[in-house]
Amino acid sequence: MTDRAQLLLRGRRVGVALLGAGAAAALVVGVLAVPGPTLRAEPRSAEITPVRATQSLVCGGPILGLSRGPDPQVIAVGEPARRSAGEGLVERAITTSDAVDGGAAIVELPAEAPADDVSATERQELDEPELRGLAVAECLPPSPTSWLVGGSTTTGRSSTIVLSNPGEVAATVDLAVWGADGPLDTTGTSGLIVPPGAQRVIPLSGIAPDEASPVVGVSSRGGAVAATLQQSTIIGLEPAGVDVVTPVAAPAERVVIPALPVVDSEGLAVAATALGAVDVSTVLRVLVPGDEPADVTVSLLPDAGGEGTALIARVEAGAVIDLALGELADGDYSVLIDATEPIVAAARASAASDAGLDSAWFTAAPALDDDDGDILLAIAPGSGARLHLVAPDGAAIVTVDGELVELGPRSRTSLELAGNTAPVMIVSGEVRASVSYLTDAGLASARILAPVAAPRPITVFP
Repeated sequence: MTDRAQLLLRGRRVGVALLGAGAAAALVVGVLAVPGPTLRAEPRSAEITPVRATQSLVCGGPILGLSRGPDPQVIAVGEPARRSAGEGLVERAITTSDAVDGGAAIVELPAEAPADDVSATERQELDEPELRGLAVAECLPPSPTSWLVGGSTTTGRSSTIVLSNPGEVAATVDLAVWGADGPLDTTGTSGLIVPPGAQRVIPLSGIAPDEASPVVGVSSRGGAVAATLQQSTIIGLEPAGVDVVTPVAAPAERVVIPALPVVDSEGLAVAATALGAVDVSTVLRVLVPGDEPADVTVSLLPDAGGEGTALIARVEAGAVIDLALGELADGDYSVLIDATEPIVAAARASAASDAGLDSAWFTAAPALDDDDGDILLAIAPGSGARLHLVAPDGAAIVTVDGELVELGPRSRTSLELAGNTAPVMIVSGEVRASVSYLTDAGLASARILAPVAAPRPITVFP
Protein backbone atom coordinates (compact mmCIF):
# COMPACT_ATOMS: atom_id res chain seq x y z
CA MET A 1 0.00 0.00 0.00
CA THR A 2 1.39 3.34 -0.97
CA ASP A 3 2.01 6.06 1.57
CA ARG A 4 -0.86 8.10 0.11
CA ALA A 5 -3.26 5.15 0.50
CA GLN A 6 -2.20 4.66 4.13
CA LEU A 7 -2.79 8.35 4.89
CA LEU A 8 -6.25 8.22 3.29
CA LEU A 9 -7.11 5.10 5.27
CA ARG A 10 -6.00 6.72 8.50
CA GLY A 11 -8.02 9.81 7.63
CA ARG A 12 -11.15 7.75 7.13
CA ARG A 13 -10.62 6.02 10.48
CA VAL A 14 -10.07 9.32 12.28
CA GLY A 15 -13.17 10.75 10.62
CA VAL A 16 -15.23 7.73 11.70
CA ALA A 17 -13.84 8.06 15.23
CA LEU A 18 -14.69 11.72 15.35
CA LEU A 19 -18.14 11.06 13.94
CA GLY A 20 -18.69 8.40 16.60
CA ALA A 21 -17.49 10.72 19.35
CA GLY A 22 -19.79 13.46 18.07
CA ALA A 23 -22.75 11.11 18.04
CA ALA A 24 -21.96 9.96 21.55
CA ALA A 25 -21.76 13.56 22.74
CA ALA A 26 -25.09 14.33 21.10
CA LEU A 27 -26.57 11.29 22.78
CA VAL A 28 -25.30 12.46 26.17
CA VAL A 29 -26.73 15.93 25.64
CA GLY A 30 -30.01 14.41 24.57
CA VAL A 31 -30.11 12.24 27.66
CA LEU A 32 -29.33 15.19 29.91
CA ALA A 33 -32.02 17.28 28.27
CA VAL A 34 -34.73 14.70 28.93
CA PRO A 35 -36.32 15.11 32.42
CA GLY A 36 -35.77 12.13 34.65
CA PRO A 37 -36.72 11.02 38.13
CA THR A 38 -35.39 13.15 41.03
CA LEU A 39 -33.50 11.27 43.70
CA ARG A 40 -33.26 12.88 47.16
CA ALA A 41 -31.55 11.26 50.09
CA GLU A 42 -33.46 11.90 53.30
CA PRO A 43 -31.09 11.75 56.29
CA ARG A 44 -32.19 9.45 59.03
CA SER A 45 -33.24 11.27 62.22
CA ALA A 46 -34.67 10.57 65.64
CA GLU A 47 -36.82 12.75 67.88
CA ILE A 48 -35.64 12.62 71.48
CA THR A 49 -37.04 14.36 74.56
CA PRO A 50 -34.26 15.08 77.09
CA VAL A 51 -34.70 13.96 80.66
CA ARG A 52 -35.98 16.85 82.77
CA ALA A 53 -33.63 17.98 85.48
CA THR A 54 -34.71 18.81 89.01
CA GLN A 55 -36.09 22.36 89.19
CA SER A 56 -35.23 24.39 92.30
CA LEU A 57 -36.65 27.64 93.66
CA VAL A 58 -35.20 29.49 96.65
CA CYS A 59 -37.48 31.34 99.08
CA GLY A 60 -35.40 33.98 100.86
CA GLY A 61 -36.65 33.34 104.38
CA PRO A 62 -37.61 35.57 107.32
CA ILE A 63 -37.26 39.32 107.59
CA LEU A 64 -33.98 40.18 109.31
CA GLY A 65 -33.39 42.64 112.11
CA LEU A 66 -30.87 43.40 114.87
CA SER A 67 -30.91 42.01 118.36
CA ARG A 68 -30.84 44.37 121.32
CA GLY A 69 -27.91 44.71 123.69
CA PRO A 70 -24.28 45.85 123.62
CA ASP A 71 -23.35 43.34 120.89
CA PRO A 72 -26.24 43.37 118.38
CA GLN A 73 -26.46 40.51 115.94
CA VAL A 74 -28.45 39.97 112.75
CA ILE A 75 -31.43 37.83 113.67
CA ALA A 76 -34.49 36.39 111.95
CA VAL A 77 -37.73 38.03 113.03
CA GLY A 78 -40.89 35.98 112.73
CA GLU A 79 -41.57 33.36 110.08
CA PRO A 80 -42.98 33.85 106.56
CA ALA A 81 -46.04 32.01 105.30
CA ARG A 82 -45.38 30.21 102.04
CA ARG A 83 -47.56 28.94 99.21
CA SER A 84 -45.87 26.28 97.07
CA ALA A 85 -47.48 24.77 93.98
CA GLY A 86 -46.50 21.81 91.83
CA GLU A 87 -47.45 18.15 91.77
CA GLY A 88 -44.77 16.02 93.39
CA LEU A 89 -42.67 18.87 94.80
CA VAL A 90 -40.50 18.51 97.89
CA GLU A 91 -39.17 21.14 100.27
CA ARG A 92 -35.96 21.34 102.25
CA ALA A 93 -34.27 24.05 104.26
CA ILE A 94 -31.05 26.05 104.20
CA THR A 95 -30.29 26.28 107.90
CA THR A 96 -26.72 27.59 107.75
CA SER A 97 -26.97 31.39 107.78
CA ASP A 98 -25.09 34.46 108.92
CA ALA A 99 -28.30 35.47 110.71
CA VAL A 100 -29.27 33.86 113.99
CA ASP A 101 -32.20 31.52 113.25
CA GLY A 102 -32.01 32.67 109.62
CA GLY A 103 -32.14 30.51 106.54
CA ALA A 104 -34.10 29.86 103.39
CA ALA A 105 -36.48 27.27 102.00
CA ILE A 106 -35.74 25.35 98.82
CA VAL A 107 -38.79 24.21 96.85
CA GLU A 108 -37.85 21.48 94.37
CA LEU A 109 -39.64 19.62 91.62
CA PRO A 110 -37.70 16.36 91.19
CA ALA A 111 -36.97 15.04 87.72
CA GLU A 112 -39.28 12.10 88.35
CA ALA A 113 -42.23 14.27 89.49
CA PRO A 114 -45.43 13.87 87.46
CA ALA A 115 -45.73 17.62 86.74
CA ASP A 116 -43.51 20.02 84.80
CA ASP A 117 -44.00 23.29 86.70
CA VAL A 118 -43.28 24.59 90.19
CA SER A 119 -43.99 27.97 91.76
CA ALA A 120 -43.75 29.43 95.26
CA THR A 121 -44.31 32.75 97.05
CA GLU A 122 -43.55 33.89 100.61
CA ARG A 123 -45.43 36.49 102.65
CA GLN A 124 -44.73 38.01 106.04
CA GLU A 125 -46.59 40.59 108.10
CA LEU A 126 -44.75 42.24 110.99
CA ASP A 127 -45.87 44.51 113.79
CA GLU A 128 -42.78 44.73 116.00
CA PRO A 129 -41.29 47.72 117.83
CA GLU A 130 -38.70 48.24 115.04
CA LEU A 131 -40.16 46.30 112.11
CA ARG A 132 -43.65 46.84 110.75
CA GLY A 133 -45.23 46.25 107.38
CA LEU A 134 -45.99 43.69 104.69
CA ALA A 135 -43.36 41.85 102.66
CA VAL A 136 -44.07 39.43 99.79
CA ALA A 137 -41.61 37.90 97.33
CA GLU A 138 -41.67 35.24 94.65
CA CYS A 139 -39.25 32.38 95.17
CA LEU A 140 -36.37 32.44 92.70
CA PRO A 141 -34.31 30.06 90.60
CA PRO A 142 -30.60 30.55 91.40
CA SER A 143 -28.78 32.69 88.84
CA PRO A 144 -25.17 33.64 88.03
CA THR A 145 -26.15 37.33 87.66
CA SER A 146 -28.68 39.50 89.49
CA TRP A 147 -29.48 43.20 89.69
CA LEU A 148 -31.15 44.52 92.85
CA VAL A 149 -32.84 47.91 92.40
CA GLY A 150 -34.21 49.49 95.57
CA GLY A 151 -33.49 50.28 99.18
CA SER A 152 -31.56 52.99 100.99
CA THR A 153 -28.89 53.26 103.69
CA THR A 154 -29.63 56.78 104.92
CA THR A 155 -30.53 57.43 108.55
CA GLY A 156 -33.24 55.06 109.74
CA ARG A 157 -33.08 52.96 106.56
CA SER A 158 -31.58 49.48 106.58
CA SER A 159 -30.83 47.45 103.44
CA THR A 160 -29.49 43.92 103.62
CA ILE A 161 -28.27 41.73 100.75
CA VAL A 162 -29.24 38.08 101.21
CA LEU A 163 -27.41 35.43 99.14
CA SER A 164 -28.65 31.83 99.25
CA ASN A 165 -26.82 28.93 97.60
CA PRO A 166 -29.02 25.84 97.14
CA GLY A 167 -26.40 23.96 95.13
CA GLU A 168 -23.76 21.39 95.95
CA VAL A 169 -20.70 23.54 95.14
CA ALA A 170 -19.52 26.81 96.66
CA ALA A 171 -20.36 30.07 94.88
CA THR A 172 -17.83 32.90 94.66
CA VAL A 173 -19.76 36.16 94.56
CA ASP A 174 -18.75 39.67 93.53
CA LEU A 175 -20.88 42.70 94.42
CA ALA A 176 -20.83 46.01 92.55
CA VAL A 177 -22.73 49.01 93.90
CA TRP A 178 -23.89 52.16 92.13
CA GLY A 179 -25.26 55.30 93.77
CA ALA A 180 -26.49 58.77 92.90
CA ASP A 181 -22.91 59.92 92.20
CA GLY A 182 -21.87 56.89 90.17
CA PRO A 183 -20.12 53.57 90.87
CA LEU A 184 -19.02 53.22 94.49
CA ASP A 185 -15.47 52.27 95.42
CA THR A 186 -16.29 49.42 97.80
CA THR A 187 -13.94 47.13 99.67
CA GLY A 188 -14.49 43.53 100.69
CA THR A 189 -17.14 42.93 98.03
CA SER A 190 -15.17 40.63 95.72
CA GLY A 191 -14.62 36.93 96.18
CA LEU A 192 -17.36 36.41 98.78
CA ILE A 193 -17.73 32.69 99.38
CA VAL A 194 -21.24 31.31 99.79
CA PRO A 195 -20.83 27.65 100.78
CA PRO A 196 -23.16 25.03 99.32
CA GLY A 197 -26.43 24.89 101.24
CA ALA A 198 -25.70 28.17 103.04
CA GLN A 199 -26.93 31.76 103.24
CA ARG A 200 -24.76 34.88 103.48
CA VAL A 201 -26.11 38.17 104.83
CA ILE A 202 -24.32 41.42 103.90
CA PRO A 203 -25.55 44.73 105.38
CA LEU A 204 -25.46 47.25 102.55
CA SER A 205 -24.69 50.08 104.98
CA GLY A 206 -21.31 48.47 105.61
CA ILE A 207 -20.26 48.86 101.97
CA ALA A 208 -22.41 51.82 100.84
CA PRO A 209 -23.16 54.02 103.88
CA ASP A 210 -25.57 56.96 103.66
CA GLU A 211 -26.60 56.11 100.08
CA ALA A 212 -30.14 57.18 99.20
CA SER A 213 -30.39 55.42 95.82
CA PRO A 214 -28.36 52.20 95.65
CA VAL A 215 -28.36 49.59 92.90
CA VAL A 216 -26.46 46.34 93.47
CA GLY A 217 -25.08 44.05 90.78
CA VAL A 218 -24.45 40.45 91.86
CA SER A 219 -22.33 37.98 89.89
CA SER A 220 -21.26 34.51 90.96
CA ARG A 221 -18.77 31.91 89.79
CA GLY A 222 -18.82 28.22 90.54
CA GLY A 223 -22.30 27.90 91.98
CA ALA A 224 -25.31 30.14 91.32
CA VAL A 225 -27.13 32.04 94.07
CA ALA A 226 -30.58 33.48 94.71
CA ALA A 227 -30.13 37.15 95.67
CA THR A 228 -32.64 39.42 97.39
CA LEU A 229 -32.50 42.79 99.14
CA GLN A 230 -34.39 43.34 102.38
CA GLN A 231 -35.35 46.91 103.27
CA SER A 232 -36.71 48.26 106.55
CA THR A 233 -37.41 51.83 107.66
CA ILE A 234 -37.65 53.59 111.01
CA ILE A 235 -38.64 57.27 111.11
CA GLY A 236 -37.83 58.71 114.50
CA LEU A 237 -38.94 55.89 116.76
CA GLU A 238 -41.71 54.63 114.50
CA PRO A 239 -41.29 51.61 112.22
CA ALA A 240 -42.37 52.65 108.72
CA GLY A 241 -42.21 49.67 106.43
CA VAL A 242 -40.48 46.46 105.38
CA ASP A 243 -39.91 45.05 101.92
CA VAL A 244 -38.12 42.29 100.00
CA VAL A 245 -36.71 43.34 96.62
CA THR A 246 -36.24 40.58 94.05
CA PRO A 247 -33.79 40.93 91.15
CA VAL A 248 -33.77 41.19 87.38
CA ALA A 249 -31.28 39.08 85.46
CA ALA A 250 -29.76 41.69 83.14
CA PRO A 251 -30.07 45.27 81.88
CA ALA A 252 -32.39 45.77 78.89
CA GLU A 253 -33.57 48.51 76.54
CA ARG A 254 -37.22 47.61 77.20
CA VAL A 255 -38.29 47.37 80.86
CA VAL A 256 -41.88 46.65 81.95
CA ILE A 257 -43.19 46.92 85.50
CA PRO A 258 -46.68 45.38 85.42
CA ALA A 259 -48.05 47.05 88.55
CA LEU A 260 -47.50 50.36 90.30
CA PRO A 261 -50.40 51.01 92.70
CA VAL A 262 -51.17 54.55 93.81
CA VAL A 263 -53.16 54.15 97.03
CA ASP A 264 -55.03 56.99 98.79
CA SER A 265 -52.48 59.64 97.87
CA GLU A 266 -54.15 62.27 100.05
CA GLY A 267 -54.10 60.04 103.14
CA LEU A 268 -50.47 59.11 102.40
CA ALA A 269 -49.48 62.78 102.22
CA VAL A 270 -51.13 63.51 105.56
CA ALA A 271 -49.48 60.52 107.27
CA ALA A 272 -46.06 61.27 105.76
CA THR A 273 -46.22 64.90 106.90
CA ALA A 274 -47.23 63.92 110.43
CA LEU A 275 -44.37 61.43 110.63
CA GLY A 276 -41.80 63.56 108.84
CA ALA A 277 -41.24 60.97 106.11
CA VAL A 278 -39.50 62.35 103.02
CA ASP A 279 -38.98 59.20 100.94
CA VAL A 280 -42.45 57.72 100.48
CA SER A 281 -43.40 59.44 97.22
CA THR A 282 -43.86 57.47 94.00
CA VAL A 283 -40.55 57.32 92.11
CA LEU A 284 -38.85 55.37 89.35
CA ARG A 285 -35.23 54.37 90.02
CA VAL A 286 -33.08 53.97 86.88
CA LEU A 287 -29.44 53.02 86.30
CA VAL A 288 -27.55 52.90 83.00
CA PRO A 289 -24.67 50.57 83.94
CA GLY A 290 -22.87 51.03 80.61
CA ASP A 291 -20.59 53.80 79.38
CA GLU A 292 -23.09 55.82 77.32
CA PRO A 293 -26.04 57.94 78.56
CA ALA A 294 -29.56 56.84 77.67
CA ASP A 295 -32.63 58.70 76.48
CA VAL A 296 -35.51 57.15 78.43
CA THR A 297 -39.21 57.29 77.61
CA VAL A 298 -41.53 56.28 80.46
CA SER A 299 -45.20 55.50 79.81
CA LEU A 300 -47.65 55.04 82.69
CA LEU A 301 -50.66 53.02 81.53
CA PRO A 302 -53.78 53.24 83.73
CA ASP A 303 -56.51 50.60 84.04
CA ALA A 304 -58.85 52.89 82.11
CA GLY A 305 -56.76 52.38 78.96
CA GLY A 306 -55.13 54.85 76.61
CA GLU A 307 -51.55 56.06 76.51
CA GLY A 308 -51.72 57.54 80.00
CA THR A 309 -48.90 59.76 81.26
CA ALA A 310 -45.54 59.96 79.47
CA LEU A 311 -42.18 61.15 80.79
CA ILE A 312 -38.96 61.67 78.84
CA ALA A 313 -35.58 61.95 80.56
CA ARG A 314 -31.88 61.70 79.79
CA VAL A 315 -30.07 59.42 82.23
CA GLU A 316 -26.32 59.74 82.52
CA ALA A 317 -24.20 56.61 82.45
CA GLY A 318 -23.21 55.07 85.78
CA ALA A 319 -25.27 57.32 88.09
CA VAL A 320 -28.53 56.19 89.70
CA ILE A 321 -31.46 58.57 89.37
CA ASP A 322 -34.84 58.56 91.15
CA LEU A 323 -37.38 60.09 88.77
CA ALA A 324 -40.42 61.61 90.49
CA LEU A 325 -43.56 60.38 88.75
CA GLY A 326 -45.63 63.42 89.67
CA GLU A 327 -49.17 63.67 90.93
CA LEU A 328 -50.89 60.47 89.82
CA ALA A 329 -54.57 59.78 90.40
CA ASP A 330 -55.30 56.83 92.66
CA GLY A 331 -55.36 53.51 90.81
CA ASP A 332 -53.19 50.82 89.29
CA TYR A 333 -50.64 51.64 86.60
CA SER A 334 -48.19 49.71 84.45
CA VAL A 335 -44.81 51.27 83.71
CA LEU A 336 -43.33 50.83 80.23
CA ILE A 337 -39.77 52.09 79.78
CA ASP A 338 -37.94 52.33 76.46
CA ALA A 339 -34.29 53.37 76.54
CA THR A 340 -31.56 53.87 73.96
CA GLU A 341 -29.10 51.95 76.16
CA PRO A 342 -29.63 48.92 78.44
CA ILE A 343 -30.96 49.94 81.86
CA VAL A 344 -32.21 48.44 85.11
CA ALA A 345 -35.19 50.01 86.86
CA ALA A 346 -37.77 49.60 89.62
CA ALA A 347 -40.56 51.77 91.02
CA ARG A 348 -41.41 52.62 94.64
CA ALA A 349 -44.92 53.15 95.96
CA SER A 350 -46.23 53.64 99.50
CA ALA A 351 -49.46 53.24 101.42
CA ALA A 352 -50.76 54.54 104.75
CA SER A 353 -53.25 52.93 107.11
CA ASP A 354 -54.21 53.25 110.75
CA ALA A 355 -51.31 50.89 111.49
CA GLY A 356 -48.74 53.17 109.85
CA LEU A 357 -46.72 53.61 106.66
CA ASP A 358 -45.32 50.93 104.36
CA SER A 359 -43.38 51.17 101.10
CA ALA A 360 -42.66 48.58 98.43
CA TRP A 361 -40.38 48.33 95.39
CA PHE A 362 -41.98 47.01 92.20
CA THR A 363 -39.49 45.18 90.00
CA ALA A 364 -39.56 44.65 86.24
CA ALA A 365 -41.11 41.36 85.10
CA PRO A 366 -40.06 39.04 82.26
CA ALA A 367 -42.10 38.42 79.12
CA LEU A 368 -44.65 35.58 79.10
CA ASP A 369 -45.89 34.19 75.79
CA ASP A 370 -47.34 31.21 73.90
CA ASP A 371 -44.19 29.10 74.34
CA ASP A 372 -44.60 29.06 78.13
CA GLY A 373 -47.65 26.77 78.05
CA ASP A 374 -49.38 26.40 81.41
CA ILE A 375 -47.97 28.99 83.84
CA LEU A 376 -48.51 27.94 87.43
CA LEU A 377 -49.08 30.81 89.87
CA ALA A 378 -48.54 30.66 93.61
CA ILE A 379 -50.68 33.25 95.41
CA ALA A 380 -49.42 33.86 98.93
CA PRO A 381 -51.64 33.13 101.92
CA GLY A 382 -53.77 36.00 103.16
CA SER A 383 -55.98 38.61 101.57
CA GLY A 384 -55.52 41.57 99.27
CA ALA A 385 -54.05 39.87 96.18
CA ARG A 386 -54.56 41.40 92.72
CA LEU A 387 -53.17 39.96 89.49
CA HIS A 388 -51.92 42.63 87.08
CA LEU A 389 -51.58 41.95 83.35
CA VAL A 390 -50.13 44.28 80.73
CA ALA A 391 -49.68 43.80 76.98
CA PRO A 392 -46.80 46.20 76.25
CA ASP A 393 -46.96 45.95 72.46
CA GLY A 394 -49.51 43.85 70.56
CA ALA A 395 -52.85 42.46 71.65
CA ALA A 396 -52.92 39.39 73.90
CA ILE A 397 -55.38 36.88 75.30
CA VAL A 398 -54.93 35.43 78.78
CA THR A 399 -56.91 32.75 80.57
CA VAL A 400 -56.68 32.41 84.35
CA ASP A 401 -58.25 29.15 85.51
CA GLY A 402 -60.49 29.31 82.45
CA GLU A 403 -61.45 32.99 82.84
CA LEU A 404 -60.76 34.80 79.57
CA VAL A 405 -59.06 38.20 79.57
CA GLU A 406 -58.52 40.14 76.34
CA LEU A 407 -55.92 42.90 76.23
CA GLY A 408 -55.50 45.43 73.45
CA PRO A 409 -52.07 46.75 72.42
CA ARG A 410 -50.43 48.78 75.20
CA SER A 411 -53.20 48.10 77.69
CA ARG A 412 -53.51 46.59 81.14
CA THR A 413 -56.03 45.14 83.57
CA SER A 414 -56.25 43.77 87.12
CA LEU A 415 -58.06 40.79 88.64
CA GLU A 416 -58.88 39.96 92.25
CA LEU A 417 -57.42 36.63 93.40
CA ALA A 418 -58.01 34.52 96.47
CA GLY A 419 -55.04 33.97 98.75
CA ASN A 420 -53.28 30.64 99.17
CA THR A 421 -54.36 29.43 95.73
CA ALA A 422 -52.53 28.14 92.66
CA PRO A 423 -54.35 29.21 89.49
CA VAL A 424 -53.06 28.27 86.04
CA MET A 425 -52.49 31.00 83.46
CA ILE A 426 -52.19 30.53 79.68
CA VAL A 427 -50.98 33.34 77.43
CA SER A 428 -51.56 33.97 73.74
CA GLY A 429 -49.43 36.89 72.61
CA GLU A 430 -47.03 38.57 75.02
CA VAL A 431 -47.78 39.90 78.50
CA ARG A 432 -45.98 40.83 81.71
CA ALA A 433 -47.61 39.94 85.02
CA SER A 434 -47.29 40.47 88.76
CA VAL A 435 -49.41 40.22 91.90
CA SER A 436 -49.76 43.13 94.31
CA TYR A 437 -50.89 42.72 97.92
CA LEU A 438 -52.61 45.50 99.86
CA THR A 439 -53.98 45.21 103.41
CA ASP A 440 -53.96 47.28 106.56
CA ALA A 441 -50.53 45.75 107.20
CA GLY A 442 -49.09 47.44 104.12
CA LEU A 443 -48.23 47.14 100.43
CA ALA A 444 -46.14 44.51 98.62
CA SER A 445 -45.67 42.77 95.29
CA ALA A 446 -44.45 39.53 93.70
CA ARG A 447 -43.75 38.97 90.01
CA ILE A 448 -44.93 36.14 87.79
CA LEU A 449 -41.78 34.58 86.34
CA ALA A 450 -41.56 32.57 83.16
CA PRO A 451 -41.63 28.89 84.11
CA VAL A 452 -38.47 26.85 83.90
CA ALA A 453 -39.04 25.30 80.48
CA ALA A 454 -39.91 21.62 80.46
CA PRO A 455 -37.63 19.79 78.02
CA ARG A 456 -38.96 19.95 74.46
CA PRO A 457 -38.30 17.27 71.84
CA ILE A 458 -35.18 17.77 69.75
CA THR A 459 -34.31 16.17 66.40
CA VAL A 460 -31.02 14.26 66.34
CA PHE A 461 -29.25 13.31 63.08
CA PRO A 462 -26.78 10.38 63.18
